[in-house]
Amino acid sequence: MHKPDWKEWMKQPLIWTERIRSRALVWTPDAHWFINDPLGPLPHAHDDASEIIYIAAGQMDIQVGASKQRVGPGELLFMPPDRYHNYWLVGDETVCLYVLVVPNHKHARWRYKDFKPGAFEGHASLKSAFAPDATESMPSDERIATHVRVLPAGEATGVMVESVKEKMIYILDGEARIEIERLSGAMRPNDYQHVPATHRHRIINTGATPLRYFEFVCFDPTAPAIVRPEDAHLVKA
Repeated sequence: MHKPDWKEWMKQPLIWTERIRSRALVWTPDAHWFINDPLGPLPHAHDDASEIIYIAAGQMDIQVGASKQRVGPGELLFMPPDRYHNYWLVGDETVCLYVLVVPNHKHARWRYKDFKPGAFEGHASLKSAFAPDATESMPSDERIATHVRVLPAGEATGVMVESVKEKMIYILDGEARIEIERLSGAMRPNDYQHVPATHRHRIINTGATPLRYFEFVCFDPTAPAIVRPEDAHLVKA
């Protein structure tokens, strides 16, 4: 796996819609919280929203519900909805953390007091994106379906489109080009890209080695499905 330059890492955009929230966060050893998170050092929960944490560099202790786990490079932590969570830096290495929350409804983005029943119960699922069986299964639920995809050198996916689900593509290893409607761009390890619903897209491996990437398929059960007639044959049932 590739360790990002944290100063470049944190320049990646904040993705903010009613359906999803996603961003690259940085915690330096001299800080008391993520240096680019305006929320500040505030333990919290998300009402009816699932959350993914992926560590690209450094180590953290993360409490979710009743349990605290150490999470390191290459590992993904899946948080169920409504669970209290908090973070602690471990060691003296800067942490680069990718976060994805689904959905991102404005009336329920953060709960920092009066937690729901069960907020301090249960635990989060933890798994490495580079585990031997990562391409077969990763922690998921009905809001975030997590897939690790591997695309051989020189190959491309078919054209895809979703009627209601949005996607986040996160490159783990290799080089790619992503095409979304008439736009395209290069992607390298630890880059991520938002694919809105109803947008045709495909991914091309432009490198000489296999391309490994996360495909997060994000579902907001309150969002309406929209299908253009010309895309009906591409939409998954």
